[in-house]
Amino acid sequence: MSNNNYKEYFDSLKTEKDNDKFLNNFIELLKKTFYERNTFVKNSDNDDKRDEFFNYLKTFIKDSYDSYLARSKNNISLSDYIDYLGCGHTSLVFSIGDNVLKISKLSYSYSFNGINKYDCLIPVLYDKKFKVDEKEYYSITLTPMVKMKDFSDEEIYSLYKKLRINGYIWNDPLKENMGIMDSDFVINDISYKKGDVVIIDLEDLAYVGKSVSDDVLDEISMMSYNRKVYIYETRYIDEMEKSDNFIKH
Repeated sequence: MSNNNYKEYFDSLKTEKDNDKFLNNFIELLKKTFYERNTFVKNSDNDDKRDEFFNYLKTFIKDSYDSYLARSKNNISLSDYIDYLGCGHTSLVFSIGDNVLKISKLSYSYSFNGINKYDCLIPVLYDKKFKVDEKEYYSITLTPMVKMKDFSDEEIYSLYKKLRINGYIWNDPLKENMGIMDSDFVINDISYKKGDVVIIDLEDLAYVGKSVSDDVLDEISMMSYNRKVYIYETRYIDEMEKSDNFIKH
């Protein structure tokens, strides 16, 4: 199902104003989408674990919606609370109230505990992982809503460099994976200011250490699906070689 087709199909669900019916239809659409993308096989031994994930997601959305109603006093239907924003290689992204909900299927597990300490990364409000087996994970991630912009190549590299100095490779540096904080925000002792530029796709970060090496560059050349990573890393190495803090192994 293409991005445009998915939006059309999702929009057709929004005509349902009965909250329970809409939520059931929404969850069934998510299941259908993951099936069509061959992210898991029907009737496999792990279906119970996948059902557990979708049941948890259903409860999470309902609780989030109830909390929003109590907080905002805005009596909207569940179908108006959720809207489709887009999709990635292995994820679907929705707005829910004032926040963004990302639902992903992954072939690995990761944690935001180590990386959610930099103000160039969007703050993570909620993160839940479900392990199906050693090569299949599902995740629910909640982040604040941000504004989008047509970022320049220099602005993208600036974020790449800021992370790289701290030992992280950003494997998918694209303007679509960046946003601008829409309000001041404080979480885990990190302060964000309205207008701060942040990376919004945190699944494509990998820790490689602060030093640069030919091994890292070779791995980027072979593994990264975004050519910009190699270009930015080469530029970063060139800049570091001219600095007083250069470390290369």
